[in-house]
Amino acid sequence: MHYFHKVVLILLPVVVLALGGCGGSSSGSTDPFTPGTGNPTIPSGTGTVVSYNMTLSVTPTSGTGTTVGANSIVIATATLTDSTGNPIDSQPVKFESVVGPVTIDPAIISTVSDGKAINFLRAGAPDAGSSAVDVILKASTSVKGQLVTAVAIFKILRSETNVIKFITSKGPTDPDGTLNTLKVSLDAVALPSPPRTILQLVPFEILDNNGVPRTRVPVTVSIYSRIGNCPVFIDSPETTDQTVTTDDTGRGIFNAGVTLDVPQMGSENSCSVIYKAEAPDINNSAATIFSYGGFMATLENLQPN
Repeated sequence: MHYFHKVVLILLPVVVLALGGCGGSSSGSTDPFTPGTGNPTIPSGTGTVVSYNMTLSVTPTSGTGTTVGANSIVIATATLTDSTGNPIDSQPVKFESVVGPVTIDPAIISTVSDGKAINFLRAGAPDAGSSAVDVILKASTSVKGQLVTAVAIFKILRSETNVIKFITSKGPTDPDGTLNTLKVSLDAVALPSPPRTILQLVPFEILDNNGVPRTRVPVTVSIYSRIGNCPVFIDSPETTDQTVTTDDTGRGIFNAGVTLDVPQMGSENSCSVIYKAEAPDINNSAATIFSYGGFMATLENLQPN
């Protein structure tokens, strides 16, 4: 029993020292289980990788849809954006035909501020014996080492016929058909008086069987006939025939003039003019297409008041 008492006396100081050490650690103002207020270190990487997207659309210059006539102009629009939808400016885009006949010149167009690169292409024609052909168009570019591409498909349909259509406000049910009527009134002009010339602007367009305008087509316009004592001419210098080339919308226009003598007061003098428009047939190099148009001109000399 005496031995046990001595052991207790020896161990007691050790226990007290141990408890005193723990008490010293917990007696401060910081709880060891309360998170600290410092900011954690965030690992740094290479940043977010930006990706790019391109779309390609194809439409004819006139109308909508993806079917065009042979030799027609096609609008190809490539749109380039990044992964957040922002447009990419000043980026060269290459247009090329994967399959099908189409002329692309120039082949490279740069995008503008809205991210679009617009190119005007000319469709070819289906092979002999074929009525239609598909064209697969490709647009591509390289942005910061990333190759971005897009494709679009349109069909070229061979037209069986073409038509020259004179543009007039007159309808077939009007009394004078599709002829425009021009009337000029003079206020009681005494005779003799020099003849008066009446001018008419005559617009026309060339369409294929799909209703697609044919562009850059030379059209020969000539005076076919006239009724009345009236000199008739086309354009200046005055001539009876002229070649007019359709523009990029498939339209052309020319001046037609008729000279009329001044009639007696209270009467009028009239003249009708028929002109002919003729153009090459795109489907037959040995043939032509043609159409007729015209107008009626009247010069009236009023009675004095």
